[in-house]
Amino acid sequence: MLKLIASKVIQKHINSWDPEYLLAGGAPEDEYEREIEEIVDAVLDSRDEIEIAEAIKNIFDYSFGRDFHFDECLSVAKKIWNELYE
Repeated sequence: MLKLIASKVIQKHINSWDPEYLLAGGAPEDEYEREIEEIVDAVLDSRDEIEIAEAIKNIFDYSFGRDFHFDECLSVAKKIWNELYE
């Protein structure tokens, strides 16, 4: 149950962030599905928003072959953490 809730929360915040502007360009809502699945696993194993931010950064760096700014990832991670755990 927690995994399903986490998935919906994470999808909402990742899609809102839309770091590659794919959704803004007309891509389907599930465009970041693979990355979201990986982030869900990381979130469920994380102790704080810093660990979530590190996971988001690593996953997106790998997926899109560029260096995402940690501060951007931390901003999203805080939103996810606050919605799930606060």
